Amino acid sequence: MAQLMGRQNNVGFTFYGNRLREMRRVLRSLLSPSAVANDWNHLIDSHSLELIDRLSKSPETFNQEIEVSLQEMIVCLTYGKKPDEEYIKIAKRVMHDTWTALQHNRWTVNVIPLLRYIPSWLPGAGFKRLASDAKERFERMTREPFFAVKDEMLSGTIDPCFVRLALEDAQHNSQAYEEAVMYAAGSLFSAGADTISGFLLTFLLLMTRSQDIQRRAYEEIITTIGEQRLPCLSDQSSMPFLDAIIQETHRFHPPVPLATHSTYAEDQYEGHRIPKKSWVLANIWAMTHEATRYDQPEAFDPDRFIRQPAASDPRMQTFGFGRRQCPGLHLANAVIFLNVARILRSFAILPPLENGEPVLPPLNFMNAFISSPAPFRCRIIPRERAFVASSTFM
Repeated sequence: MAQLMGRQNNVGFTFYGNRLREMRRVLRSLLSPSAVANDWNHLIDSHSLELIDRLSKSPETFNQEIEVSLQEMIVCLTYGKKPDEEYIKIAKRVMHDTWTALQHNRWTVNVIPLLRYIPSWLPGAGFKRLASDAKERFERMTREPFFAVKDEMLSGTIDPCFVRLALEDAQHNSQAYEEAVMYAAGSLFSAGADTISGFLLTFLLLMTRSQDIQRRAYEEIITTIGEQRLPCLSDQSSMPFLDAIIQETHRFHPPVPLATHSTYAEDQYEGHRIPKKSWVLANIWAMTHEATRYDQPEAFDPDRFIRQPAASDPRMQTFGFGRRQCPGLHLANAVIFLNVARILRSFAILPPLENGEPVLPPLNFMNAFISSPAPFRCRIIPRERAFVASSTFM
């Protein structure tokens, strides 16, 4: 069903081969550690400051402020300008379409692939009409902003962005390369905006329930950088406990609980035949909750990455692995660190009050392709001690 919806043109669902290798090459080149530090540092920094400002002005709508902030950052990085309402509407529908396609036992065509060839007008072929509409939405979300950047490049009115930098690569100017750039760019929104915003919401939920851990992180930040500025990317290696919190948030609730892989040849596993081009879903959530690797996996315990011997870094699973490892992991790590560090530096995250007493929000998560907390309440209170919001860009 995902293939009928056109998702083989999304990096996460493309069958292994030359096309996928080209898309991943483009992504790795433009989202490498050096690219994050040199090309995207100012963008990441400025959008992080905007998020802090949004939260200070509208703390009660923190979920919306985080979602919008990450959407704007990813689209600005990809296409050089903020998205309009129509783009966001289509992108969200595309994400919903993808989750619908992957629902277990819902689609007969997933069990009997030959059904993909029946005419869409036949009774019972409604799945083909639904898939056709979903494919049209996906292609529109992918093609329209890409060709808008191409037009603006001709007129010289586009800011530096992923698509522009990729198309300016003089070594690659074929039609196949342009398509690889277009579909790689179209994959960034679903791979970046929703996963990072889901992570940050999970982080806020866990901090609301973990006041001692939050206090320790704040003290580490103040001890490391003082009280006169916000954390910068260059501070990351100096804050091991903060990194442990980030690791434990990844482990406790991975934003993408299931990762897609595909066989490029027929295979056998424990007596089971796996046909060529089968979708194989790797259970990331189970890996990060395996008791033999993570003691008391249901407990939120960042110290498991501080104690010796330290637990293994869950980001080796949550960003995927092998030839399907997320090529945007360096960008995601930078965005997550900067926003987590600045939120903890700027605000106290407290449980809501009921009848004057704090009440911990429940650990409820939505069942979706990209999973984030169910709506919850918390109080985001500015720290009493002032800081310089215009931090030194580094």
